[in-house]
Amino acid sequence: MREGYLSFDVEEVKRLSVSDSPNAEAYGYLYQAVTLQTDTVKGIDDAYPETAAETAKMRELVDKAKSVLADKSDTYFQFCVTDLEMILDWSAKRHWNFQWQVILGVVLTVLFLSWRVDKKQENVEDRQALVDAVENWAESDTVLVWEDTPDDAYNVTAFVKYGHLSAINYKLFSLLEKKSSYASSMKYSNDYAAKADTAQSKDTRKRLTELSEESADNAEKYRKEFDEINAMDFKDIRKMALDRYGAWLEGDKADRRAVRAWNIFFIILIPVYIFAERPRGYNITRYRAEAGTLKGISKWTYAVSALLAGSAASIPYIQTITKYRSGRTESSYDAGTNAPVMIMKAVLYIAAFALVCVVSCILMLYMTVQGLRRNYDWAPVAAKVKGAAAKAASSVEKRQ
Repeated sequence: MREGYLSFDVEEVKRLSVSDSPNAEAYGYLYQAVTLQTDTVKGIDDAYPETAAETAKMRELVDKAKSVLADKSDTYFQFCVTDLEMILDWSAKRHWNFQWQVILGVVLTVLFLSWRVDKKQENVEDRQALVDAVENWAESDTVLVWEDTPDDAYNVTAFVKYGHLSAINYKLFSLLEKKSSYASSMKYSNDYAAKADTAQSKDTRKRLTELSEESADNAEKYRKEFDEINAMDFKDIRKMALDRYGAWLEGDKADRRAVRAWNIFFIILIPVYIFAERPRGYNITRYRAEAGTLKGISKWTYAVSALLAGSAASIPYIQTITKYRSGRTESSYDAGTNAPVMIMKAVLYIAAFALVCVVSCILMLYMTVQGLRRNYDWAPVAAKVKGAAAKAASSVEKRQ
């Protein structure tokens, strides 16, 4: 309704309001109703009321015009009144004003977060398996000699895969970690010392010497930690393992809770957004410029996302053609050769998906907050809640 035009000429109504027509007074009220907005000259659409008060005032003026109508056979007057009453009816009623493209973007976000919750649950189960394995260790121990421990054999992946299998394994990998850190620190210390010997600037030499000494101190710290771990008995090693794997487990549980919380939040936000985006017509008119901007952002988001996805789809894979002496040719696609292409495609697809999800979530959150604030009167609800709280407090005081 708001996108239409007034079916009558405002200037004609103005002329009739100052003419010697028997319905001049009635037209005068109609003209006041149409020009209630001070900026009507900016466009015919500005005749639409923008607040509840303006809607009520405009209806009052139309009713006055009908009440003072002298010539009931004036069809032009009836035509003008019908048009204005349609505007007023539209302005006073609520209308569904949500954007389907925003809802689609948030639904995609919910699906992605649901998948992430499942993945986080798998991580939690894997970490729990590590903790359970440590708790079921058979009592044993081992002592490693510093000189016989390699300084380049530590591997984080191996630690995660095999460290939980036994106390011996866990202790071995822990010691390898300290020995590896010791070797790295000593290497840095020697490198800094060598650079300090050839440095020409006094300040540079001093700084490099300090770094060399700091790295040497770190190396001594790792050597001391090696001896401390090596001196641990079975119970101490198991406690150490449980502390580390338990921390990993709690971290994954926290990540799962966070992702699940966001997932639930956006699931709840969708119906709240639909409820919030049910304004009365005068609010649609009042905030039409902002609504147009938000709708434009959403459309451009999908356009850019489609451009990114289209670019990813248009990138061709590299085809390897082998030509034999017999003249026969053979074409193939090598995964190694096409690795950069696959990475580029994946980045573009992920960027396209993320753009839609992030912008849609931001738009929905903003429009929900603004819709709840603008489109509903919460004062009576707040007053009832305040009254109920005061009544409950009074009842408690009487009981006491």
